[in-house]
Amino acid sequence: MIDRAWQRYVLDGGEPEGIPEEIVQSWKRVRERLGIDPRLRHVRLSLSPEALEERRSRSEALALARPILDEFAERLGLTDHVLAYLDGDGWMLSIDGAPATVESVAGIDFRPGTSWREDSAGTNGPGTALAERKPVEVFASEHFVEAWQPWSCAAAPVFAAGVPEPVGLVDITGPWQVQKRQALVVARAIACAIEERLNVAASVRAEVVRHVFRASHLSGDALVAVDRNGAILELNDAAARCRALTGRKLPAGGHDALVRALARPGTGARDFPLAMPGGRELMASPITHDGTIIGAILRVPAERSARRADRPAVRAPMSRYEFDRIQGTSASLRRAVDLAAIASRNTLPVVLSGESGTGKELLAQAIHAASSRREGPFVAVNCGAIPVTLAEAELFGYEPGAFTGGRREGSPGRFEDADGGTLFLDEVADLCPTAQTALLRVLQEGEVVRLGGGAPRRTDVRVVVATNKPLMGEIAAGRFRRDLYYRLNVLSIAVPPLRERGDDVVLLARAFLAEAEAQVCRSGLSFDADTVEALRAHCWPGNVRELKNVILRAAATAPSDRLRPEDLLIDRGAGAPEQGPGERPEALRETRFQSEREALVAALSACDWNLARAAAGLGISRMTLYRHLAKYGVTRPDRLS
Repeated sequence: MIDRAWQRYVLDGGEPEGIPEEIVQSWKRVRERLGIDPRLRHVRLSLSPEALEERRSRSEALALARPILDEFAERLGLTDHVLAYLDGDGWMLSIDGAPATVESVAGIDFRPGTSWREDSAGTNGPGTALAERKPVEVFASEHFVEAWQPWSCAAAPVFAAGVPEPVGLVDITGPWQVQKRQALVVARAIACAIEERLNVAASVRAEVVRHVFRASHLSGDALVAVDRNGAILELNDAAARCRALTGRKLPAGGHDALVRALARPGTGARDFPLAMPGGRELMASPITHDGTIIGAILRVPAERSARRADRPAVRAPMSRYEFDRIQGTSASLRRAVDLAAIASRNTLPVVLSGESGTGKELLAQAIHAASSRREGPFVAVNCGAIPVTLAEAELFGYEPGAFTGGRREGSPGRFEDADGGTLFLDEVADLCPTAQTALLRVLQEGEVVRLGGGAPRRTDVRVVVATNKPLMGEIAAGRFRRDLYYRLNVLSIAVPPLRERGDDVVLLARAFLAEAEAQVCRSGLSFDADTVEALRAHCWPGNVRELKNVILRAAATAPSDRLRPEDLLIDRGAGAPEQGPGERPEALRETRFQSEREALVAALSACDWNLARAAAGLGISRMTLYRHLAKYGVTRPDRLS
């Protein structure tokens, strides 16, 4: 019956009868408006491999959908069918299924890089579902193009919250003889699962934008938090009074310009001006999360606050390092630098975790230097070096007479010193409990209360902390507040130890040698081949700091311009741990292996073997945690029934 209806309409020009209404409407569209030839052998539109890869890389929905597509492809078996994902413009981005079936459908151009919109392929499941904006099944001769008729396809569009048009589409295609009528139900179920994942991601990102907004609202500027589609999420009182806004919406011209700017490749590294109707100009600060722009903070700068103008002029300490001064090409270091660059584009708290001497403060300074706070102070505090009795006074200041030995006039704390800039708290795990409690209050309220005082003082400070101890382990031991951890650990960056950075050791050693020449008044120094191998072989327990000291000492004491392994003096004093009588390097490695394994098990036990929380507490990615589990042979113990 479908065959007769197709012949009557396509070949004879009669009216189709006995087929679904959406198919009838699609046939009319593709013949009368789009001019599709029913004798097509190939779709009209296709992408080059480079354009396909570029479109895939820009598809946030595909990245979020991939795990779901993989799971359903495995569940369904897909011996006779394929599972395809297309973007909101109708371009196929991925296809899963048995190789023979994938190859077979490729014969009709049903493959990644081709367009299956109706203007390219006529009536078909994906194209008609996009046109109708609803799930559609196109069976056999319901296809307008005769070459597609051996196949049947069921397609369901994917919608994201707040976006009126589909952002993607799920399709199940197979030979019409074996196509299961429940294929449309399955396609819709997959689309719903993807939509749920998209909505969760959107909620998380909206909350990140709100968090940035809340962290920024103390500056006195008129501030507006928007998502990537230009919808206003939050605004402060100053912005509510701003004439540049209409109610809780941006004017149409400004809204469209913002959305275009946020979608433009390369946006995200710097703030940019945004012209509004009427001549008003706002500054837009893009916010990124997981490498994707998720919104922006719009601001109309306010005049400098009186409280800062009244403060005695003190030269603010500035950061000394920028990202281009961070040397190294290893993948582990570049991941840390890339995350730090993302962190520099917002004002979220950052936790830098890694062993002593890995360069955590260098990264903190680079984050500050690349941020919108670069003109403000960078204040570094070593929490481990503050006496317990002075911790609160050091961080939050004190009023006159607060304690014996203090200045008669009182003193501002490091938070006030860092106002308008960045406060770097090194060895944050060593803060005493009372200082942790006060720090939590400052992070929550955005204000400090000096020791011995009662009046809160507003502060505008971005906090970056560093730790060489797994914070989840410190929480389990009762030494660190869990609520403070969650307040701080918004952006976590693992700084790799030098032994995991490959040939970065040699690169850094040569750079340090060039610096050392000026310090020791020598020139023409170099390493011989054996020295380079010795540098590579050493485990560098003191990391970059140890390497720099070793090179400086060798440059000062080596008898020849050609540095030899014995000039480094790293076999005992500056390298591996001291060996006792009869101790072998193998025994030391075994001891270290065992201690690292025990630390890993302790961190997992502290969070009830929740791998995501354990990875966050250790300051590493979940994939790195999986590698550590395999390396140390760690498996979860069986639960007692």
